[in-house]
Amino acid sequence: MGSLDPSFLDRFGPSVDAIFHDVAHPLNSDSRIVQPSNLFFPLARHKSWFDGHSFATGLFPFATGKSQESSSEAVNCYYGAYLWSLVRHGTSTAGSDLTDFTRLLLAMEIRSAKTYWHMVPPTAINSTNSSEIYTPEFQENYMVGNLGMLDVAANTWFGNRTLFVHMVNALPITAVTAKLFDREYVQYEYPFLKNASGEVAMAWRGYTVSIHAIIDQAAAWKDAQELVSWQLDSALSKSQVLFWICQRPGFANSTIIEGDFTKMPTGNSSLPPSNDQIAASCDSHSQCLAQGILGLCCPTEDGTFLDCCT
Repeated sequence: MGSLDPSFLDRFGPSVDAIFHDVAHPLNSDSRIVQPSNLFFPLARHKSWFDGHSFATGLFPFATGKSQESSSEAVNCYYGAYLWSLVRHGTSTAGSDLTDFTRLLLAMEIRSAKTYWHMVPPTAINSTNSSEIYTPEFQENYMVGNLGMLDVAANTWFGNRTLFVHMVNALPITAVTAKLFDREYVQYEYPFLKNASGEVAMAWRGYTVSIHAIIDQAAAWKDAQELVSWQLDSALSKSQVLFWICQRPGFANSTIIEGDFTKMPTGNSSLPPSNDQIAASCDSHSQCLAQGILGLCCPTEDGTFLDCCT
């Protein structure tokens, strides 16, 4: 918004600055001295300079220390900080220093995600175990779900399904996703994800299609035609997925989707659901979603409320 509408900076700049400094403040001054630059914000609040990545649990204490689940959300946090520094300060000397600092935060987070979250077992690449962090058995998960100070797990706080573990570390899909997910990693990760996940609920399918596009743009484009935008996760749309796919290296510009797009679809399958249908959907209830149940749950078509309803 700031790049498209200069008045946005005047109206909302200070408010966005507060959000920016809450995660990417570049100073570590004496907090006992009341100055505008250090009155509220510590240096890069969430970043562990020893570990190289961020921690997301904030003030909540855990027996095994702080932890972080979604490495991709942390990456996009610093990517957003980098973009804001460009829009807010431009090419000024102070702005350049701040932009370089956000680039450092972003680069560290990407490097750490590839080091601590992304895994390829030695059996997949026909080699001995080259990891100095995880055992070959644990690497069979291909993705870490939650990384703590003293432990690591291949699950999430909302479920143990492989799909949840991998996609919570992929969302949201933005330009920086291409930096976070190397083709060399995805060529091993995606087949495992596909085989382990089975039928993917529409809410998650936009993400799996987007990851697939990193290694096979044509197949992902074909799969994307079956997406129903209003059924996707709220952080994604069908148009966004299509744009992402066609921006991947190797995408064939000659790809043509045949059909008459001047006609409205018939039937109700493409119409948004009513509020009652949304409330009844299994996707609206975390426990049902964690169990992989699809369709209507609360109630079902025959009026039964399943045990997973909340």
